[in-house]
Amino acid sequence: MPPFYENKQSRFECFLSKDITFPAHLHDAVEIIFIKEGELHVTVQNHSRILKKHDVALSFPNLIHSYSCAHSCLAIICIFAPTHAKEYYHLLHSHEPKSPFFDAGTDIPPYEKDIPLAFERMLLYASGSSPATSAAWLNLILTCLLSETPLTVRDDRGDTDIVHRIISYISLHFKEPLSFDLLAKKLHFNKYYISRVFAEKLNCSFYEYINRLRLDFAARQLKDTALRITDIWQEAGFESQKTFNRNFLACYHMTPSQYRKVLPPIS
Repeated sequence: MPPFYENKQSRFECFLSKDITFPAHLHDAVEIIFIKEGELHVTVQNHSRILKKHDVALSFPNLIHSYSCAHSCLAIICIFAPTHAKEYYHLLHSHEPKSPFFDAGTDIPPYEKDIPLAFERMLLYASGSSPATSAAWLNLILTCLLSETPLTVRDDRGDTDIVHRIISYISLHFKEPLSFDLLAKKLHFNKYYISRVFAEKLNCSFYEYINRLRLDFAARQLKDTALRITDIWQEAGFESQKTFNRNFLACYHMTPSQYRKVLPPIS
């Protein structure tokens, strides 16, 4: 999953994800995650919950969100530009759900049958030859979810704007050498303040965050290209193959070579 800041007005992705774990991030798209099996700890802005089978999380554009899988989880993820939901375009930019989570069978009367079916159909048509049909299922899902949840006017001032600027800059430059001093100079913030933002808002360190972006980029290159592993770790921004291999093994519990060989056909 491309997790970092993007601004693509035509973006539409729907895919199956296994055991997803990713630190806090944001982008200009809407992101919906539906749990097929297992459990996933999800945070959207200041809301956190462990989602279980058939639960849903909905993140509006530019809201900070993260995923953490402790054991096992299979989920359908849809990331799309608001232009794919024209009826809700302005709402998606000006408001946010009072709670971004929907419990299976409790929040929405027809949830138990309709929502799981809609997610399965959206995934089916997205991976086939009919993205327009997939988008139609998406709009049905949004209608069900947004008709049953209170919305609040979004406040994008203060720390949220600072985090947005930090993540936006890093997402564009994570392949390059980065440091606190450089980031502080580019964004005109005190480096100790940036460190506190990472600890309090992103729940990880500056270098943990950059390292995770680089690993995600490398993993997708291993999956989607035939590039040599040496070329991949260099392009991702790692200083040495030893550092890359050590961090990759710690994150994915296998070597890059093993990952490329055994990777299943899901994101």
